[in-house]
Amino acid sequence: MSYQPHPYFSYYPAGYQPQFWQALVAGVIDIAIMVALGAWALSLVKKALKGEEVELR
Repeated sequence: MSYQPHPYFSYYPAGYQPQFWQALVAGVIDIAIMVALGAWALSLVKKALKGEEVELR
């Protein structure tokens, strides 16, 4: 019986684990989306506080 290290780090074989740069790019994109959605939401709140009509499309 062989006692070699198991080639799985999680549910997928070690060779299929995401590379560092892929995770980094995905993280940057996620942060950019969150910033854009936050700015949009804050602009709607400002409009609502001014008493302007807010349209959610």
